[in-house]
Amino acid sequence: MSASSAPTRFRAVSMELAAYLDGKYVEMHIVSDDGEQLIIVCDKDSIFDIQRHIEQIGRDCPEILTWKKPVTPWTQDEIAKANEATSRNWDALEDV
Repeated sequence: MSASSAPTRFRAVSMELAAYLDGKYVEMHIVSDDGEQLIIVCDKDSIFDIQRHIEQIGRDCPEILTWKKPVTPWTQDEIAKANEATSRNWDALEDV
């Protein structure tokens, strides 16, 4: 996986999947904390790749289940740090 530019970071407050059987695709509908509505189209059976990846993350990092939603919104400094970490991870993924 590679990205041509730094990714846009959103904080999801709601996510759902919608399956379109006639078109043979699935959409992830996401609403961010600032009200931005995103739709990610997952062609054909790619949603199952996502499912397998989520399951692997759960096996490799079970402590995620103990994480709780933050009580307060992220500060600009926290957002900047998260964006920097994400950029480093995108760069690392380019080698995969």
